[in-house]
Amino acid sequence: MSLRALLVAALMALAAPAFADPAIGKRVDAVFADDTVTLTEAGKTVLVYRAKPLDPATEPGRAHYVGALYAPDGTALVEDRPGDHPHQRGVWWAWMKVQTDGRTAADGWYMKGLSYFVRQKRFLGDAEGGGTLTVDVDWMVNSGPELAYVATETTKITLRPLKAGARRVEFDTTITARVDALGLGGSEDDRGFGGFSIRLVDPEHLTFASGGKTIVPNGGAIQAGPSMGFAWSGGDASPAWTIGLACKANDQAITRWMLYTDRSMQNCVFPGRAPLVLKKGQALHLQETLVIRPQSKTAAAKKQP
Repeated sequence: MSLRALLVAALMALAAPAFADPAIGKRVDAVFADDTVTLTEAGKTVLVYRAKPLDPATEPGRAHYVGALYAPDGTALVEDRPGDHPHQRGVWWAWMKVQTDGRTAADGWYMKGLSYFVRQKRFLGDAEGGGTLTVDVDWMVNSGPELAYVATETTKITLRPLKAGARRVEFDTTITARVDALGLGGSEDDRGFGGFSIRLVDPEHLTFASGGKTIVPNGGAIQAGPSMGFAWSGGDASPAWTIGLACKANDQAITRWMLYTDRSMQNCVFPGRAPLVLKKGQALHLQETLVIRPQSKTAAAKKQP
């Protein structure tokens, strides 16, 4: 064989793996836009993170959340800005009481007096085919005559590759106080809801289970296990999927839940009505895991009319 032929053969051998690897194109990837980041798998949208508000003039605080989340078959699982509760946002983190030095300065739940500025967003794939979106966020209170920089946040959203038909999404958030005393507290009632929340579609047909037991919403915060299962029982019109959710705060499992079977959100309640106070430089670490699985054939059969 000539020297030229040997060189051509060597170059083809080096190039071959790039075209032969069946995993290429099936990995988790990210599509960046100015106001959103879309995480995909095998080219299909899995979730959409909103980095900037659609209407900064009227809703400057409507940013830094997951506005769309899809099951592996493309079924939409969450709602953003539903007509019954326009402040609800798909998958989001918010507290009614955002306090500085003991006084409530903003309401992140209803997006009053608080804006999120996403300073940086980046994506890194991993060897297993998943990937992590990392965002650095500045919390700015705008209720006073001047903007007040009250906290910095880093949130990581990790999407694991599809496995046995199931999808796993992990959230990891660190919020660090930049004021002498940053308070985060829930609603000013016995429910005390606040923190990580998810607005699932078709909530009227949701069923709940924790620790192998059926959970029935009662209008108040419910003490249950460290994870909650959500499933739909509304016939063909409901998603044929189940969702498992587990939440932690500072490495401790959250076991209080705010659950609804009418048109509202679902929430792992933290810290409750009384605010958690962070001293300047002190951090709060939150972790949440969502697992999306197809409903069992038995459950699917029960849904038939």
